[in-house]
Amino acid sequence: MAKNLTCQDKIDMQELEKRHKELEKAWNDLLKEKREVEARIHTLEQQEKQFEMKWEMLIRETQQLADDKQQFERKKKFYDHVQANAQEEYAVATSDNIVHGEMFFSGVSTQKALKKRYKDLIKIYHPDGDAGDTATVAEINREYEDLKSQMN
Repeated sequence: MAKNLTCQDKIDMQELEKRHKELEKAWNDLLKEKREVEARIHTLEQQEKQFEMKWEMLIRETQQLADDKQQFERKKKFYDHVQANAQEEYAVATSDNIVHGEMFFSGVSTQKALKKRYKDLIKIYHPDGDAGDTATVAEINREYEDLKSQMN
């Protein structure tokens, strides 16, 4: 009975094969489009990761810049403070504006006055304070020890 296909049956079979090929092509096109979309999604995910890394770096660098600015402001405040004290107390400015230890202890003639001036200076210039500086404290300590040994 299968051998006795009518003309109408042959046309239906041809239509079915044609339709099958069309559906197969559509299926392959959809699979291709799916792969392209997946590739675009992957690219976007990679770009998002890069953006997040750059954003985090920008935040860190901005924070570092803010910290550097704050440190600069502290140093500026310290040097302004040193300059103001030098002008007020001593009215002596050296030609190269270097703060020397003997300037801190000028006018001190007794051990008691020396010790009091030393404590006052350390309160002002200690590195943990707003106007603090390690180099200035080292200069103060050096001069204090020299004057203390001279007075003994």
